[in-house]
Amino acid sequence: MKIMNPPERNDPLDAWLRGRNQYVEDNGFTSRVIARLPRRRDRFWLRQILLLGATTLGSVLAVLWLPWKNLLPLDLSALLSPNSHVLLAWMLVLSVVGSLIGAFIAAVQWED
Repeated sequence: MKIMNPPERNDPLDAWLRGRNQYVEDNGFTSRVIARLPRRRDRFWLRQILLLGATTLGSVLAVLWLPWKNLLPLDLSALLSPNSHVLLAWMLVLSVVGSLIGAFIAAVQWED
């Protein structure tokens, strides 16, 4: 096992590199590249509305179509039994609910 030395607090190379944080003259290359970049589109709200709408529609469809009445109580004996019918219904419900929660979080935290 190789043990690493702790970093030096007063590393002269690190201090030199931090002091050299200056603009490098490039004969206007950076400004030309920035000028040619496409402008940002202000459609941030449209993406959020579409994602939230799709999540809402998915939630409504999940409430209507998932087998809520056929779900057996989930207990330890059901988890340990070889009967896959109990787990299959629960896995379906959990995967749909997890996907909808993930879509909702993606819609709320979307950054452009």
